[in-house]
Amino acid sequence: MGEVSIRLLQGEPDAGTLRRLYDAVIAPSFPPAEREPFEKLKQRLSADELLGAVATTPDGEPVGALFLEWFADVRAALLCYFAVRPDLRGQGIGRRLVAVAGAHWRAALEPHVVFAEAGDPGAARDGGSEYGDDDARLRLYAGFGGRRLPIPYLMPELMPGAGRLPDLLLLVIEADEAVSPAPDRIRSTLVEDFLVRYFARVEGRAVSENDDQLQELLAACRRTAYLPLLGLSGVDQRAGVTRPDS
Repeated sequence: MGEVSIRLLQGEPDAGTLRRLYDAVIAPSFPPAEREPFEKLKQRLSADELLGAVATTPDGEPVGALFLEWFADVRAALLCYFAVRPDLRGQGIGRRLVAVAGAHWRAALEPHVVFAEAGDPGAARDGGSEYGDDDARLRLYAGFGGRRLPIPYLMPELMPGAGRLPDLLLLVIEADEAVSPAPDRIRSTLVEDFLVRYFARVEGRAVSENDDQLQELLAACRRTAYLPLLGLSGVDQRAGVTRPDS
């Protein structure tokens, strides 16, 4: 295959490359409830809501993806659509994507915090292991210093009628001292501010006080001034509960 190169995507993307990336990498890696339709993804890139990075072979074929959702007013970012073509997983492509794109975005944006979403390995997901290995994703995030938040996280509804996706983990990949004065905690107001903006942007409506599901999630952020950041090695088989030996 040869060594892959990393290309950054921002603004109006190359539609051909993005289409091949979506079909060869994103669609086989995420079930329908966890991915936006191609046209919506393209529109959000054009609107600068998303930044992207693609790993390509020497002949230009996309084999890996990493996207970043950016919330400038709170300087919070969310890594998303992190995937490698199924037949090329385990060859270091994901690590190269994070190393190159992550360094670029960190320098350009100076985020307070970088979040990521991950499937709980103990929770049932549509398609099971067909769409990838949750344990492997967590190990990769752990290798980059990722830690998890002890809140009942769920993914916003990506398409009308699709429903929100429960039983996920919200991770903190990195955070600066302004919001995380110690490695084991992060300011809860920043987490809440990010969640309010993320759900409103993706679902296309303001957060409602009558939204019991989301209000439960936000209430978990308000219980204390700082939320603990927990290791990934002790994720239990259900809903991110810490094992006694962790």
